[in-house]
Amino acid sequence: MADKRKEKVIRRYDKMSKYYDSLDSGISKTSENLRKEAVKSLNVKPDDTVLDVGTGSGVVLPWIAEKLTIGKVIGIDLSTGMLEKARENIPDNFKDRVELKVEDVEAMSFEDNSFDSLIAIYTLTTVPNPKKMMEECLRVLKPGGIFVMLDTGPPSKMRGYPVYLWMRLSAALFGYTFINRKLKDYIQPGFEIIGEERFYATTVYIVVLKKH
Repeated sequence: MADKRKEKVIRRYDKMSKYYDSLDSGISKTSENLRKEAVKSLNVKPDDTVLDVGTGSGVVLPWIAEKLTIGKVIGIDLSTGMLEKARENIPDNFKDRVELKVEDVEAMSFEDNSFDSLIAIYTLTTVPNPKKMMEECLRVLKPGGIFVMLDTGPPSKMRGYPVYLWMRLSAALFGYTFINRKLKDYIQPGFEIIGEERFYATTVYIVVLKKH
């Protein structure tokens, strides 16, 4: 069943890849500051190795790459169509600092403790098995490393529910986006929350995790 769900996600994003940036343009412009704030929370150092978990069309890759000199950012996704779109979106002057790979975020090929920091933009609400994703992220992150997550979920305050219900209806149109997932249900014991901010009537969050 999990494999079938995964195949469904791949097919959807492969199909969407050709027009994804156009489809997402309104959302991207609205949330660009949030994405940049998430990247800022990574506190990237010039020699860091950073993993973008579920990179999609690679929106944040250039913003991370510009902070690197001898470091590298790796963007992973299961959709080859989305990775091709990401490849087109990377400026030539950053391509030596960016690597794109087909990877399953629930079963990554990287060794333990491989990355200085991780970032996931609207990934938790898409993967079939978010618990497995979080286990893998904990495994590949170095001790003391930072994991920044920007995503949507149930609001932390009642005033957010009208926005949340509208977002759930919108997500249903995409066919496979579960914004009803609560991050706290999936955080592994090896992580601690060191920062959290809420936006859009508390339905969108940036959470910063640190590996013990």
